[in-house]
Amino acid sequence: MGSWWRGTRLVAGRGITENVRSKTFKVVTAVLLLISTAAVVVPQLLGQDATSYTLATIGRVPPAELTAAVDDAARAAEVDVDYLARDDASAVRRAVEDGEADAGLAGDVLYTPQRGGSAFPVLVSQSVVALEASQRLAEAGLSPEQVAGLQAIGPPEQVVVGGVEDAGRADTGYLVGIVLYLAVVFAGSAIATAVAMEKSTHISEVLLAVLRPVQVMVGTVLAVGTVTLGQLLILTTPLAVAVQFTDAIGLPATAGGDIALAVVWFLLGFLLYAFLFAAAGALVNKMNEVSATITPITLILLAGYLFGIFVTTSDSEGLPSVAASLFPFTAPLVMPIRWAGGQVPVYQLALAMLLTATTAALLAAVAATVYRRALLITGRRAKLREVVGPPATA
Repeated sequence: MGSWWRGTRLVAGRGITENVRSKTFKVVTAVLLLISTAAVVVPQLLGQDATSYTLATIGRVPPAELTAAVDDAARAAEVDVDYLARDDASAVRRAVEDGEADAGLAGDVLYTPQRGGSAFPVLVSQSVVALEASQRLAEAGLSPEQVAGLQAIGPPEQVVVGGVEDAGRADTGYLVGIVLYLAVVFAGSAIATAVAMEKSTHISEVLLAVLRPVQVMVGTVLAVGTVTLGQLLILTTPLAVAVQFTDAIGLPATAGGDIALAVVWFLLGFLLYAFLFAAAGALVNKMNEVSATITPITLILLAGYLFGIFVTTSDSEGLPSVAASLFPFTAPLVMPIRWAGGQVPVYQLALAMLLTATTAALLAAVAATVYRRALLITGRRAKLREVVGPPATA
């Protein structure tokens, strides 16, 4: 066992060194680090300035009661209000028409811009109504304490209902899904390309002179997997830390656990498909045949991701969604999306992981046989029936 592992580690170490020294690795890693850092820093920079609105009024100084009412409502809405003085109602209206003010108040008339999308006029309108109501209640004989008590009555508690517990966390699930899909596809393509290059350049023949075929295959898979996992950690670690310990990017703290869980799903998904990509790479005779050979595997991955996006979005608890999140070939892409919705039982998560890990082990054994037989076929592209099933007898 020790000598077997030493040979495998030799192949893996060689592959890691070549990948790390390549220009592509350095560029991709730098881009991932930049994306991860920007995702944390940019929202902070953009969020430093509070939203500000301008209210045009008649007179240099609006009435103190009105100013206090609008300012209180603005603080509750976490916005700032500036005041623009105009001489008369027509000047207030022109200020709104010209875009100098977001709303204009002249007596009992509230001018609002034709362009929509701002809730500021509603805020001003509610402030005026609340102020007028307070004045009439006071005129009716209520004490200031009674008026304050009536104004303190809050609206009913709002409960948002829908298919997920937290929309922000669900959005994280969709992001995790596409990152996992891209990571597994890129890593698998790199494995198939590496195997095909070693076969076409006869490097595999040199390695097979001293090592077993399964050692070469496992070593190549470990090399690419280690490099890809490192890049994935560079991308996800700052995001997970920012979500878990700060409010830098506006996601719930539970999303940090979802991002960490995504790394586990990458490992399971990678092991599930990596050996299939390695076996596919061994089938080719020329480098330009790699793309066509790995297309069926890539299509399975794409179908799993699209199924996770469209079906899980419409009904995350329906039978198709549950089945896809448990089926090993789609679980690594569908289960993270369902899990981020916050309604998946823990036993389903554990069962999906167990089924995926078991299937990955079985596929590794099958792929090792295909890989070993395919490497012996040179000068032409190996056919699938030649490498699958019992060995041919003379």
